[in-house]
Amino acid sequence: MSLSSLLTALGLNAVPAAGWFIGNWSAGTILVLYWLETLIGTLLVAARIILHRRVRPTKGHWDYQAPQTQASQGSSRCSYLVSFLVPALVFTLAHGIFIAALGFIMIKNNLTPDARVNVHDLLTGLIGIGMFQVADFIFDLISLRDRSFLWLERLGQQTLSRVFVVHLGIVGGMAAVMFTGANRHFFGVFIFLKAMLNCSIALPQYNPKTPPAWLSNAMDHIGSPKNEKTTFAQFWKQNDDQEKARIARNEKPMETSGTRQR
Repeated sequence: MSLSSLLTALGLNAVPAAGWFIGNWSAGTILVLYWLETLIGTLLVAARIILHRRVRPTKGHWDYQAPQTQASQGSSRCSYLVSFLVPALVFTLAHGIFIAALGFIMIKNNLTPDARVNVHDLLTGLIGIGMFQVADFIFDLISLRDRSFLWLERLGQQTLSRVFVVHLGIVGGMAAVMFTGANRHFFGVFIFLKAMLNCSIALPQYNPKTPPAWLSNAMDHIGSPKNEKTTFAQFWKQNDDQEKARIARNEKPMETSGTRQR
């Protein structure tokens, strides 16, 4: 990904980290701030998708074919906007309900002051992360017409990764602080891990064209993925060719005649 994405990831994590370690913000405030960051980020990615399919309509926008590792409905497909936005919003809203219920229980039982949300601190943090998210959005809009569908797809995958993985870890850390009365530094570990994960997502991923020789040899000794005549290197290449064909299909320009928004 671009340098701006890495800087945005650093900035988005610096705001809550500063609030937690320097501003002494409560765990409840930080958790709600993370939830709002996810919600805003999801909506801004959806806005990118809508604008991108207007300036550069491709087959992937209207008849999206997901990677084999993500496809779960066989041949059924929908627009990429639906494929991204529905699971992201459903999980985010369900997570919000969980946060509200957990906070209500903790406050009602007076288990810890860290469960309370300070509105002033929350607004301060929201302004901070909002500035980074909007700046990153505007930066992407400048070159949106030149961006490929693959870039947009990877951006959506990164956002879904944060929704599905990062917040589960943060909720676990919050619950540990609330229920066990653990030291505040315990929750600080989760803030650090979230920052590391976000930054790792923004960095280029290792994706070799051929598998390492040691891995091929090990897998061939374990057993062929499909049959005895197929080596692991051949199996790797077949999957790589299928992925390239999928990407090329999604990148095909869409005829402007019959298809409209879903």
